[in-house]
Amino acid sequence: MKEGCCHTGVYVLAIGIITSGFISLNASAAKSGDIRLAGSSNPNQGRVEIYFGDQWGTVCDDNWDKNDAFVVCLSLGYAGAKNAYVGAAFGKGSGPILLDDVNCQGNESSLANCKHRGWGVHDCQHSEDAGVECLEPKSVSIVGIPSTLQMYEFDRSSDFSSHLNKLYDSKLGCDFYFLINAPKNSSSLTICTHKLILSMNSELKFLKENDANNYSMTVEEECLPYIDDFIRYLYSRHIKITLLSAQCIHKMASSYGAKELQEYCGQLFSHLLPQDPTFKSQVAFYNYALETGDALLEELCLQFLAWNLEDFTKSLAWFDLNIKQLRVLLERSDLVIPSEIFLLKALEAWTLKRKISDPKNVSELLDCIRFAMMPPDVLFEAQLNLTLYETHEDKFHSKYVQALLFHTVPFQKLKQHTDLSKEAYTPRLYTDTWGYLYNSSSQPSTTVLRVRSDHDYLRYGSYSRYQHQTVTSNPSITFTTPKHSSSLYKSETMSWSVSYYSSSESCRNLGSSCSYDTYPVLLLSPQSNTGSDIQYENKALMVCNGFYVSDVQDFKNNVAVVPQNGSQSVFPCSSKYSVYRYIVRPVYFRK
Repeated sequence: MKEGCCHTGVYVLAIGIITSGFISLNASAAKSGDIRLAGSSNPNQGRVEIYFGDQWGTVCDDNWDKNDAFVVCLSLGYAGAKNAYVGAAFGKGSGPILLDDVNCQGNESSLANCKHRGWGVHDCQHSEDAGVECLEPKSVSIVGIPSTLQMYEFDRSSDFSSHLNKLYDSKLGCDFYFLINAPKNSSSLTICTHKLILSMNSELKFLKENDANNYSMTVEEECLPYIDDFIRYLYSRHIKITLLSAQCIHKMASSYGAKELQEYCGQLFSHLLPQDPTFKSQVAFYNYALETGDALLEELCLQFLAWNLEDFTKSLAWFDLNIKQLRVLLERSDLVIPSEIFLLKALEAWTLKRKISDPKNVSELLDCIRFAMMPPDVLFEAQLNLTLYETHEDKFHSKYVQALLFHTVPFQKLKQHTDLSKEAYTPRLYTDTWGYLYNSSSQPSTTVLRVRSDHDYLRYGSYSRYQHQTVTSNPSITFTTPKHSSSLYKSETMSWSVSYYSSSESCRNLGSSCSYDTYPVLLLSPQSNTGSDIQYENKALMVCNGFYVSDVQDFKNNVAVVPQNGSQSVFPCSSKYSVYRYIVRPVYFRK
């Protein structure tokens, strides 16, 4: 009877808020683990302050370094950290010192997830307050919002979200307690809610199976900063999700039966994967997919890493892959890279950084390199310049023999003794010799051509690898490639005509025959005789905002269709495509 009375009171209070709004309650502006910078007029630098236990506090500078600063800056939406400051460089703070001896690895989603002495445990003064200077946000954001802070809303509240949030924040008459425990954290968290409101959520089966006034939840420490968001969703059926919170929200939704939220997060990963130019989030999502057995998410992560492998190999996250993960990636044929020697050099950098000493492991990784796709002169230089050659000479010799046969034996004889359909003889998506970059926004009088070489390496974690040279051109542009990867064709070239039609009108205006079912379309047409032994499996790369590859289309009968709406791409793009890369892929004829 008493319990029913209490529920009635909550119900009346909720109805009062929902129907008349006669109670005004302010929602909490911060949640546990939130970070802010103080003591500076510049928004990207300042004294680090963290929120915990309903108050803001500072961080002691003991062992404070750039890894710690990186986590702070990334969580605030910046591209990384420029400097880590000690000694209250931005002035002494006030209030409690909440963290000391912070030790981040650099891949944590929040400073709260880094190792530390414990909340409020320290031996410091405010003269030791830590500070940071962050790199300015990269221009990979949508509508001007830094990518890590870009929010996606999932709302199943039937327009009652704001009212329910006010009731949730007020805690007035709350009668049901969520007891939050983290295995590696000695402290616990209690969140009080209203059982009647929770009972309206049909997904919460554990409530129907439990007549008690509390429920214990075990949450991994890195997800503690987002537990309030999750429980608020169970209560209000409304949540905002970012790159930083998506994995934890998905994990909690999976664990506690919030099926609709789980499905939404799963669909959201394709939007979130392109948002981190450091690639740390993509690797974290990949690890999460492997841990949970989510095959769809695993393939999605591999797809993005494959299409953007050049930038990935230049990021620090490249070295976070383990041997098995790296082998799975290297086995793929859809890797977008300048050349095969580029990939071999990236593999060598990985083995040296990871200090891989087991010859068997390295040998298995070398088996994934397609030596036949490297010209003989490049192979010769590799044996002179690569450390891997010195330590795995026998493996290189066997691969060199395989490549030598490919480059010297005519097709008709080679196919009698060699399975040319094997991946070793299949080109990847090479952008140097076999690619052409096209910018449709500069048409009809100009186009944009990327100029670079194998050694034109840009800095870690950058999507800005597309360097352009503007040239005057006709609507139809011509470029040349070798006829085939084999050195038997080194004296022969192929001429290719490149065209882009945004609509049927633009096609007709250029005097072309226009019978395409949809627009825009890309055309890649051979202007030379291909011969009877060679066929081409060409690809069109869609480059979103000039930064990352978000889709790849086949050229069928020399035509590739551009997704009309960027949201229809594998990795949705916020704007219409204007930059494309044409990739020529010659293979021996496959019957």
